[in-house]
Amino acid sequence: MTCAEATPLVELELDGELDTRSVLELREHVSRCPSCTRHAASLRALSDAAREHLRRFEPPAGLEDRLLRSVRPRRITRAWAATAIAAAAAAAVVLVAMPRRDALVEEAVAAHARSLQLHHALDVEASDQHVVKPWFEGKVGFAVPARDYAAEGYALAGGRLDYLDGRPAAALIYRHGKHLINLFVVDAQGERDAPP
Repeated sequence: MTCAEATPLVELELDGELDTRSVLELREHVSRCPSCTRHAASLRALSDAAREHLRRFEPPAGLEDRLLRSVRPRRITRAWAATAIAAAAAAAVVLVAMPRRDALVEEAVAAHARSLQLHHALDVEASDQHVVKPWFEGKVGFAVPARDYAAEGYALAGGRLDYLDGRPAAALIYRHGKHLINLFVVDAQGERDAPP
C-alpha cells in the first residue's frame, strides 16, 4: 500500500467503515511509514477532541411525531414503480450472483468507497451497454448483464474490473443524479464457499 492509497483510508478506519482486510493492510503500512503514522495520529486526536468537546444535539421531545404528521403521503407514479422494479431486478442479480456472507458484503462496500476516494470509479466510461458489456469479455470468466436504466433515472456510466473474495468481479457503474452507484457482479458458478 502506498501513502496515496493509505491517506484517504485513515478516516474510514476511524469511523469503522473499512473491511477487516483493508484495516490490516492499512495498519501494516502505517506501522512502517512515519508520515502516515503522524497523519493517523493527527486525525485520531482531532476525532477524540471533537467527541470530547462538542455537545451532542438532542432533538426536542415530540419532534419525530410532528415531522411524521407534517409529511403527506404521495401517490406512487409510474416512474417510481419502474424505478422500484429496476432496483428490485438489480438487487435480485446481486442476491443471486453474490454469496450471502458478511465478509463479501464488507468487501463490496469497501471497494465502492475506495473507487470513489481514489477517483477510480471507471475503467471503461460509456453509457452504451453494447460498449460496456463486451469490454468485460476476457477480463472476467462470465457474461456481464450490463443494462441501461436511464429511463428510470439510473444511467449507465461504465464499468470497472474489481476483485471480491479473491476473484474477478464486474463493477457496473450507474449515475443517479450526482451519485455513483456500483453494482457488483460475480460468477456464482465459481463460488468456493457457498452457504448451504
